Parts: sequence; structure tokens; C-alpha cells
Amino acid sequence: MTFTEWLGNIDRRPLRQIRDNTARINRVESCLCVNLETEYSNDECESILEKLVTSNADFLKTVDLPTDMAGLSSLKTSVRKFVKYCKYCKT
Repeated sequence: MTFTEWLGNIDRRPLRQIRDNTARINRVESCLCVNLETEYSNDECESILEKLVTSNADFLKTVDLPTDMAGLSSLKTSVRKFVKYCKYCKT
């Protein structure tokens, strides 16, 4: 099952939220040059979540990620959903 399928079938998200979450995950992977499946295997994406904080604003600007609380919160929520998806798939 893909993350997109999980969002719709298990997490019961409407299509717009599925698209938003998928886009945010793709943006995190692209901007940070990471693969979230690998990051999940390493530390359940904790290192990624630690980077997505307002105190890292200077770094986040250099990789074209938002630096405001609302933008970072959206990204972190999507990463956390991805972690839930990975845990679901491991059971």
C-alpha cells in the first residue's frame, strides 16, 4: 500500500488533504535531499522533524522551506503522518 492509498483508505483523508500531504512529503524529500523511507528506518524521521523548527530559519531558507510556524507545522504534520503510515505497514 502506498502512502497515498493509506491516507485515503486508512486515515480517511479527503482527496484535497491527500494531495496536500503527498506534496509536502515530496517537498521535504526534495529540499532536504532525503528519502523518508530511509529516514524512517534510521530514526523514525526524528532527525527530519528536528530540522523543521523555527530556530533553523537560516538553514531552512537555504533549502527553500518555510520558516514560519504555520508552514513548518504543516510539513511536520505530513512527516508524522508518513511515520504513522510506515508503522502501519510494518505491522
